[in-house]
Amino acid sequence: MMALFAIILFNSLRRYTFGKSLAWGEELPVFLAIYGFMFGAAYAYMQDRHVRFTILITFLPKHLIARLYMLLDILMVVIGGFMAWSGWQFVLKRGGMETSALISVAKDVRDATGWDWIVWMGHLYPYQAAMILGGVMLSVAALLKFMERGLEREWVAGPNASGARPVEG
Repeated sequence: MMALFAIILFNSLRRYTFGKSLAWGEELPVFLAIYGFMFGAAYAYMQDRHVRFTILITFLPKHLIARLYMLLDILMVVIGGFMAWSGWQFVLKRGGMETSALISVAKDVRDATGWDWIVWMGHLYPYQAAMILGGVMLSVAALLKFMERGLEREWVAGPNASGARPVEG
């Protein structure tokens, strides 16, 4: 996110002081923001700090709310899987396309350094792969949250789940 901010700030200052911005300075922040969103969504899900509307569920009993959240966790595992799959399909179909602004920079760097591998930065697939990574991370986060919620439930691993009596001290 700091790189995103720095690129936008630099490009804005350049545009308003010199009247010309960098061509890649408009496109690269969009791609960086996609990665930032994907990492942020999984991180927020793990912390249970994502956006949700709880006005209706506040009227439900607590045991139903816990089961509802667990159901939503399983749905998010599936949705994350679909997102990763659709990202994979997107990369297969359009990943080889060149980005309009970044390909010239990538080719200039290749010509200046002799690094042929740098040209991949000018194609769409490294940026479209954010959907794959984000979907996998969201699925893993939701699965971990489901397991955490399940372990917190007394019916799964309560104080008497093992049949042992609590030790009195």
